[in-house]
Amino acid sequence: MNRHGPMSAPISRQLPLLAALLAVLLWAFAFPASKAVLPYFSVAQVVLLRYLVACIFYAVLFLSGRFSLPQWREVPPMLLLGGLGITVYQLLFVHGVGRVAAGAAAMIIATTPVFAALLARLFLREKLSAIAWGGICLSLFGVGIISARKSGDGELLGYGMLIVAVLAMAIYFVFQKPFFARYSPLSMIAYTSFAGTLPLLYLLPQAIPPVLAAPPTALLCIAAMGVFSSGLGFLLWFYALSKLPVATVTSFLFLQPVLVTIMAWFWLHELPSPQGFLGGAVALLGVTFILLPPKFYQRNRRRRQ
Repeated sequence: MNRHGPMSAPISRQLPLLAALLAVLLWAFAFPASKAVLPYFSVAQVVLLRYLVACIFYAVLFLSGRFSLPQWREVPPMLLLGGLGITVYQLLFVHGVGRVAAGAAAMIIATTPVFAALLARLFLREKLSAIAWGGICLSLFGVGIISARKSGDGELLGYGMLIVAVLAMAIYFVFQKPFFARYSPLSMIAYTSFAGTLPLLYLLPQAIPPVLAAPPTALLCIAAMGVFSSGLGFLLWFYALSKLPVATVTSFLFLQPVLVTIMAWFWLHELPSPQGFLGGAVALLGVTFILLPPKFYQRNRRRRQ
C-alpha cells in the first residue's frame, strides 16, 4: 500500500490535466473550422448542425448505460445551463469568429479562466495561491498584448459578442461543478447539449437545402466539430473539471490562442504578427505558474530556508 501510494497522487492529477489539454486542442480546431464553413451556412445553421452531430454522438454513448437520469428538480437548471453554454455561447462565438481573425477571437475566449476563477471563488469557495493569481494576471496581460490593435466597427461588434460569450461560458463551467457530485461528466455534457440544441431545432427545415448544396469538405468540418470539438472535447473537459479546481482547468484556455493562431496560419492564411507571438509567449508563461503543483512552491521555499 505504501509503495503504491506516492504514485497515485501524481497520476490522478496528470490524467485530468492531459484531458484538459486534449480538449483545448480539439476546441482550437473549431475556430478556423467555423470560419471555413460560414460561406455555406448561416451562423445559426452552423451551431445547429454541429450540435445535432454532437447529440447523435451522445445518444450512441447513451446506449452504453453509463448515464445517470436527472431528477425533475434539477431539469430546470440543466436547461438553463444548456441554454447559456450551448445556445448563447455558440451563437455568439460563431458570429464573433466571422467578424474577427480566428487568432484574435481565441484571445478573447482565453479570458474565460479569469471570470471562471472569480465565480468559483465567490460561489464555490475555491481558493488559489497568490502565485496562481499572478499567473492568471500574467496570462491575461499576454492576451491583452495580442488583442491590442486598431479595429473597425464590424470587429468591435465581434469582440463585444465574444466577451458576452465568455461570460456565458464561465457561468456554464462554474455552475456545473456541484452537479458532478451526483452525475458523471458524460451525463452532464449530454443533457446540457440536448437542452442547448432544443431551441435551435426550428431551423432544421431551413438547414436542409444548404446541407445538400455544400461541398463535402464543409460537411466534413461540421461533422468533425460535432464529434470531436463538441462531443469528445467537452467530455474530456468535464472529466478534468470534475477532478480539479475550476481555475486550474480553465487556465488551459490560455493555450488556445497559440493553437488557434498556428491552425489559422496554415489553414486560413491568417499570418500572426510579432505582437501575437509576444502575447502568446507571455500567456504561456502565465499558464506555467498556474499549473505548477503547490508542492513545487513548498519545496523551493524550504530550500531557501
